[in-house]
Amino acid sequence: MPFKRSARPFAPYVTRALQKPALPPVASLPANASSYAGWYEPDSPRSEVVHFLERLMGVARVRFQDGKLLLSTLGERNQEFLPVSGKQFRHVPKKGLPYPVATAELLTPNAEGQFIEFGPGTTMKRIPVWFAISEIVLTAWVALAIASILIYAPFWILGGLSKKRRRRAERAMRAWPLVAVLSLAAVVVLFMLGSDDLITRFGNLTAWSLAFCLATAIYALASLASAVALWRAPRQAVRSGVRWYSIAVTLGLLIAAAYLAYWGMIGIRTWA
Repeated sequence: MPFKRSARPFAPYVTRALQKPALPPVASLPANASSYAGWYEPDSPRSEVVHFLERLMGVARVRFQDGKLLLSTLGERNQEFLPVSGKQFRHVPKKGLPYPVATAELLTPNAEGQFIEFGPGTTMKRIPVWFAISEIVLTAWVALAIASILIYAPFWILGGLSKKRRRRAERAMRAWPLVAVLSLAAVVVLFMLGSDDLITRFGNLTAWSLAFCLATAIYALASLASAVALWRAPRQAVRSGVRWYSIAVTLGLLIAAAYLAYWGMIGIRTWA
């Protein structure tokens, strides 16, 4: 007789008779809670290789209002945490049941800075306001530069087929940013496709790891070549709008290249 799968989930069936744990009473905010208000970034990456990305995507703001800790991230604004005891808080999701146990804690400051722990294994470090705003603005600049290059590329490629719209001085200014963005896209695609077997494909010298290394190097070289092409292009032979656009996107590419180089991602040898 074939086994028939129950339509009801197994876990709720087993635990349906169990009494739900009582929610702890809401306590008062710690006396020094206001000193923890500010901007934070992740400081405990699960993988050091993607630390450079996690710290940008995980920038968050912590506030204290109406006896609650409010956490705003890129994905969700004003996540609520209620104080339970000492410096501990429990998360109250906007949908679903509230958590019966503490899920956040204000850690005691030390020589390395001020920290808050959220959930299992996520430690956030406080950063200056100017630093957080600068990261957000520069990240948005780079993202807009990359997106605009991809959007703009088809138009100037098709326009270049017309003899009336061909401008030799602008070719390099248009081509190198596109090469840089395509190489960056290749980095992302290689990582995504190779993620099923990261250790084998990137932990050794393979076609995957070598292509990944070359793609990051090409991005940096193409970004520098874009700056050189912009500097060498005769001012009178380049339209004003094209020049200013090239300046904006080239600076974005160079900012990203400098950031990636700082974190050792340019020409990275994952097998070393």
